[in-house]
Amino acid sequence: MPFTMLILGASGRTGRLLVQRALSDGNGVTALVRSGSAFSMQHPNLRVVTGDVLEPDTLPEALDGCDLVISLVAPRPRRSGNVYTEGMRNLANAAIAANVRRLIAVSAEGAGVESSTLPLGYRLVRRIPIVSRLYPAIALMESELTARDDLNWTVVRPAILTNRTATGSYRVAEGTVVPDGLSISRADLAAFLLDVAENERFIRRIVAIAN
Repeated sequence: MPFTMLILGASGRTGRLLVQRALSDGNGVTALVRSGSAFSMQHPNLRVVTGDVLEPDTLPEALDGCDLVISLVAPRPRRSGNVYTEGMRNLANAAIAANVRRLIAVSAEGAGVESSTLPLGYRLVRRIPIVSRLYPAIALMESELTARDDLNWTVVRPAILTNRTATGSYRVAEGTVVPDGLSISRADLAAFLLDVAENERFIRRIVAIAN
């Protein structure tokens, strides 16, 4: 049965792939974008709303008529993690107010996990300045979202994103990381997110994904 889904971060590289897949499957999509001029995709089942998770007054219109939410929000430029923390709080509260209980949030593999317990490759990634700056906010977003009992949330932790074509072959693991999985193509991540949404998988679970 098709869904109508709100996709945040729809103008990003992964977001566009997800929108295309969702529409191809016959779903309705509302794309929330910061600037309408940055999103030129058109489709009879696509609605584009200009807004921002840091501006909560823009969220009710976007949520109107939606069955679920998929969030791929990320800061631009990548200086502040407020879009993860404050933005997710705004989104979760707006979803509940709109009686939308299903929320799938893209996080990052290894977020919220004690660094010393991670494989060497992940520990090295965590030392990249931009990553080390944003990971605390991503971890806080996760902890706040997963503490809520008023949402059917799923947290998806992708490995490092690449622009490779879809392989249709990826690995998932509940919990921390996918063993020896340091990357995931955006196309495979988009396919997985749609699968989670359409088949109501991993409800109230944290799941990592990598090729």
